[in-house]
Parts: sequence; C-alpha cells; structure tokens
Amino acid sequence: MSSSDSSSVAGEPGGLEAAPAESPVSAPEKKAGFIGWYTVVVTAVVIMLGQIDRNVISLMVESIKDDFTLTDTEIGYLTGIAFVSTYFLFGPPIARFADRGFRKPVIAASLAVWSAATALCGLAQNYWQLFVARMIVGGAESGSSPASLSMIADVVPKSKLPRAYAIYNTGFMAGGAAALFFGGLLMGVFAHMDPISIPGIGELRDWHLVFIILGLPGLLVSIVIMLTVPEPQRTTSHKKGGYPLREVLGFVWANRRMHIPLLLGSLLNSIQSFGALAWIPAFYERTYGWGPEVAGPLLGPINMGSALIGLFGGAWLAERLGKRRDDANIRTLFMANFLCIPFIVAQPLMPTPVLALVIGSIGYAIAAMGGAGYNSALQVSTPNAMRGQINALYLFIIAAVGGGAGPLIVGVLTDVVAGAEEDLRYVLAGFRLVLAPLDALLIWLAIGPYGKAHRARINAGD
Repeated sequence: MSSSDSSSVAGEPGGLEAAPAESPVSAPEKKAGFIGWYTVVVTAVVIMLGQIDRNVISLMVESIKDDFTLTDTEIGYLTGIAFVSTYFLFGPPIARFADRGFRKPVIAASLAVWSAATALCGLAQNYWQLFVARMIVGGAESGSSPASLSMIADVVPKSKLPRAYAIYNTGFMAGGAAALFFGGLLMGVFAHMDPISIPGIGELRDWHLVFIILGLPGLLVSIVIMLTVPEPQRTTSHKKGGYPLREVLGFVWANRRMHIPLLLGSLLNSIQSFGALAWIPAFYERTYGWGPEVAGPLLGPINMGSALIGLFGGAWLAERLGKRRDDANIRTLFMANFLCIPFIVAQPLMPTPVLALVIGSIGYAIAAMGGAGYNSALQVSTPNAMRGQINALYLFIIAAVGGGAGPLIVGVLTDVVAGAEEDLRYVLAGFRLVLAPLDALLIWLAIGPYGKAHRARINAGD
C-alpha cells in the first residue's frame, strides 16, 4: 500500500501536526550510555517477572481442574478473563499518571502489587478465591508496560530503538520460558508431596507452593527499581501535564488508517498467542502424555532460544531496513507474522512430541522477529507525552481483550465443538489457520500509513 492511501495524518484536528502544540525540545541522536541501557535491562526484568506470574498457571491447568472439578471453559475464564478483566479499569488512569512524569514509581508499584497477588494465588482454596487473586495480578500488570515502553524511548536514541525493544521483548519471552522451565521443575519437585494443612487457610498442594515461590522475587526487584533507576527527562517535545484521553483518542482517529488495521491485527495475533500459550502444556500432556514436569523444562529453554534468535534477528532487520525505508518497523512485523503461519498451524498436528517441538520452535523464532519493530513503531509515530496512553490502548487490546479471549475461545471450542479433551490439538491448529492469515493481512494494510506517520513525526521534530 502506498503512503498516499493513508488518511490525513497531518494538518487536521488531533493529527500529527496538531499534537505538537507543545514546545519542541531538542532530540539529539546521542548514545544512550550506561544508565540508559541499564534502564532497558531493568524494564526487561520487570516484564519477565510479569510473564512468569501470568503464564505459570498454564502448567497447572490439569492440577487445578482436578482439584476444583472444573471444565475447560471454566479454566479458560480463569487463565484469560480473570487476569484481564481489571485491565480496562486500571490501565488508562495509570498510563495517564505515567505520562505526567511518574513512570518509575508506576513500574515499581505495579510490580510489587502483582507479585504479592501471585503469592496470594498460592493460598486460594476454591475457584473464586483464585479468580479474584488473578484479577489483582492483571490489574497491577496493566500499569507497568506502558510506562516501561515510554521510558525506553527517552533513554535510547531512535536509531537504536529496535535493539532496545529487542532486549525488552527478551524479558517478555524469557518470562514465558522461565514460567515453563521453573514452573515445571517445581511441579516435579512437589509432585509427590502430601498436602500441607495450614490453620485458618486450608490445604496447600504442589501448585499452591509454585505460585508462592515464583511470586515473591518481584517484591525485591521493585525496591531495586526505586533505589537505582532514575526517572529520565523527556528527550523530545513534551506537554506539561500530558494529554487528556479525549486528545489521545482524537490523535488515534486522525491516524486511523494506520491505527485501525494495526490494532485489529495486534488483537488477532494476541488471541492466537495467548490462546496457544495457555493450552500448549495441556496439549503436550493430552496428546503425547508429557506432564508439566517433562514439558515445562523442555519448552522453556527451547522457546527462549527461539525467541532470542527471532528478536535480535528482527531488530537487525528493522534497523537495516530503517536506513532506507520509513516503514521498516511495520514491514518487519508483517514479514514475521506472515512467514510463521505454516509452522504454527502444523505444530499441534505433528505425530511425535519431538517434531512438535522442532516445528514450534521455528515458528516461534519467526514470529518473534516482529516484536522489536512493533514496539519501535508505536513510539516513533506518537508524540512523547501521549506514549504511555497509546501504549496502554494497545496493551489493553492485546493483553486484556486478546489475553482474555484467546484462552477462553480455545477452552470453549474444545468443550463445545471438539467435544473431547484429546482433540485440543485440532482446535489449536484450526484456530491458527483461521486467524493467522487475517492478522498478516491487517498488518500489511498498516505499512503505508505507518511510513507516512513516521515521516510526519520526523518533520515535527518529535
């Protein structure tokens, strides 16, 4: 799509040139320095801990299902809706607070709350207690990523943003891998443990202890953030007090030819990703007989290795293309989402678990190539003082809507359409086959408008 197909991204109310009624501040392309890259690494650790706390429950699906006598649909609500139901309530106001200059305390406080809530999951004695604890985890996590993404854009020069977001996304991928690896190991260690009876609380089983152990480290890291990470100065134009939500939504609407397909494509991608992530350990157990103590320690390192190859390969490609193309970031995202389709569809249909691991790792590496470009695209096409709220909007679509719908859709399809637990593999393959091509098409439609939006931000000096 040519850039002439995009909507009026400049010169109309809420558009790219209307936004900087701010006073421009110089934005020199300088080195990030130690503090800048340290900030990037710390935010990567934060998102890693968030992904551990979010995803470790996927290893416990069968145990929780048996202990609380649940259906796959109820598990889908627990792994998806419970976590994301509070995103909408807390994400936007926390993002607005971060845009007003309080990014570091937002990150630290969010981490402390969700870590404590994860440990509380380890005390749940029934479905609804666990459901509420997961709601608290989700609400707290909604505030961290918008602030982190905005902060990174102020400590790293634009030309190095794909690399910085590759490091950040390494934390994201590492968290998912660590949840599988350490969660699987701990489930194996506690597998034959007799329930521990605690007066006033009840019985604690193996999965309870895993939640408690994995939730506590975040409390320490939140203290480290407050003591060692500085709040960076805005390096480009900034509006004191930030923008009200009305103006942010006006900006998105003025640039709808970029944002609508990108938002919808991101939504379809997140439905697939979160749906698969929540059910892949159960798939290995139901299809090949691999329990969490076997699948987790294998899936974790393999996924991590694939993610590193994909993320830094994608960052290199986005930076290389970016030397001659304004649309490089979204073009890289499109290539990743399109080229991974055969592998992610084929993975659950493989006749052996080893083949499923190999095919899945290739697909995972290719899909990860788009992460750095995607995050960079949102920052460089958005006015500085809107970044937290724009990030929150996308994260709400991705983590709340997609993260809630994905696990639930897979659970409902398995219960209602497939009708048998062992047919989970066909549900996973079919759901990828339908959604993945639509996702890639929508990202393709955003390429041209993003290139024009990027040029407009450069011309505006932001």
